[in-house]
Amino acid sequence: MTVSAPVPVRAISPPRMLPLGTSQPPGDKYAVSVSLPTWDSVPGRPLGYQWVIEKMQTNYPRFGVSGIVQQLASAVLQRCAVPEEQMHCLVFTSKDAASRCMVYLQNHHNSDIRADVVSLYLSHGATGPTSTHWDRFYALIYDADARVAAGHFWSIFGDGISGRHAEFYLQLWPYMCSESQNEFLQFCAPATGAGRYAGTLTGTGKIAIPMLELLDGEQAAKMEIKNRIAELIASDNPELTPPSAKDVFLYAKGMCAISAVARALIPEDKGASEAVVFGWPYAETPKCVGQSGYERFTLYSQGTTEELNQLEASLTLGSRIRVLFCEVPSNPLLRTPDLQRIRNLADQYDFVVVCDETLGTFVNVDILPYVDVAITSLTKIFNGAANAMGGSAVVNPHSRYYSEVHARLTATYEDLLFPTEALVLAQNSRDFQGRVGRCNANALTLATFLSLHPRIESVLYPPLVPTRQLYELYRRRNGGYGYVLSILFREPNDAVRFYDKLDMRKGPSIGTNFSLALPYAQLSHVFDLDWAESQGIPKHIVRLSVGLESEDELVKCVSRALEGFTSI
Repeated sequence: MTVSAPVPVRAISPPRMLPLGTSQPPGDKYAVSVSLPTWDSVPGRPLGYQWVIEKMQTNYPRFGVSGIVQQLASAVLQRCAVPEEQMHCLVFTSKDAASRCMVYLQNHHNSDIRADVVSLYLSHGATGPTSTHWDRFYALIYDADARVAAGHFWSIFGDGISGRHAEFYLQLWPYMCSESQNEFLQFCAPATGAGRYAGTLTGTGKIAIPMLELLDGEQAAKMEIKNRIAELIASDNPELTPPSAKDVFLYAKGMCAISAVARALIPEDKGASEAVVFGWPYAETPKCVGQSGYERFTLYSQGTTEELNQLEASLTLGSRIRVLFCEVPSNPLLRTPDLQRIRNLADQYDFVVVCDETLGTFVNVDILPYVDVAITSLTKIFNGAANAMGGSAVVNPHSRYYSEVHARLTATYEDLLFPTEALVLAQNSRDFQGRVGRCNANALTLATFLSLHPRIESVLYPPLVPTRQLYELYRRRNGGYGYVLSILFREPNDAVRFYDKLDMRKGPSIGTNFSLALPYAQLSHVFDLDWAESQGIPKHIVRLSVGLESEDELVKCVSRALEGFTSI
């Protein structure tokens, strides 16, 4: 397959820290990051620090309900005449997600919890987005005291509605009706053509709803995304059949892709099912896979040869697994698993291999010779602008399980990537290759520079960690080492001091066009820091997602943060 030439990319403005709570990008209501400029501000929201919460303009969408989404949830409660102090509401794009959330609350909070799924749909008296399913969404109304468990579901599985999608329904709100098994939660649309979002009467006497032009171009945008992914992920090995657009499944978020693949692969005999996560992945991945419905779940947290030996020994003794998930490289330790050996075991013992290459990117790594499904968070560097969300799963046509996996995903698939999200993702990803190339170069420069500092114990980056030779096996001929690195200081206090002095964007997410720092464990493992450290995630690890700024500016920025650090 011929790969399109990269679009040239220019450096952006120098890195600068933003005030606490500022959306990143600033002023963007769809921003997927928020400024957490000091070490003590990072765990502020999950720990309930009011001085942090009152400053928050937004949040990473899975870490909390954004303002636009909360407006829609509040509108549902108000229309249903439900007091918010007694009942809360989460908004989803599918009935399946709302129903799974209700089951999750019953299992993790209280089996007798009051919870109802409400379907909100466009009035039949209005002309809506015909031939699509965008005329309907779902809300789960539940006891307020289950809010912690509800927040966990929202974060782990990623099924919550996006800001753009919620805004669309707020525009349609005067024309929405509801239906529910609870008759007290049913209502009719109040609008008949008057009000702020009033439509106009058509020749049929129906109300023509505004904003439907936002749906124009949906299929073209999604096909552009699918073609781009299929083209770039194709193996360098010409003997392997390259994927086509029909092999690319798009999801509303990266975690949705992981969850959908995990659930689709559960065998009919659940009693014989086991899922494995190999190597330390992003914090929510083990929770997502482990709670997807398998009878057994195992996390091999170190991803070492010894753990691969343990897995092989277990399989030799008769244990069987259905699927193995891994990352290339892992977040935030930047380790690479032995995909060749995993592939050999999968072929011998009949299990599916799923690999998340969000950090490596399919521009840099060629994983299709080894995996059956490749997963990507399109929210990250594929989009880059930090203002849209999406995920993808590519079924490898070279896989021995291709027909089964493709059929299972197709049977359960719901197209829930909202059209305007797809339009933004398609447009922003046109220079994806070029941005990856610049970020590769910048990250390698910073990693090399930092690794020479006497106060730094180690820099975690694919060519600087013990699994470097494995990464080299999967690196494309012209591929780099990615845009993410992590720093381990010899003294924990140095990590705090460095982070506080670092004059660049700081907060959640990775793959943004601007460089972005985060003390990873302080946010992702805020409630289990000791356990995470026992598994190899230091409490004071600092992760850098390196962006498009000029190389010189980035080195100056990091150098200033290290000023005054004396040699040991």
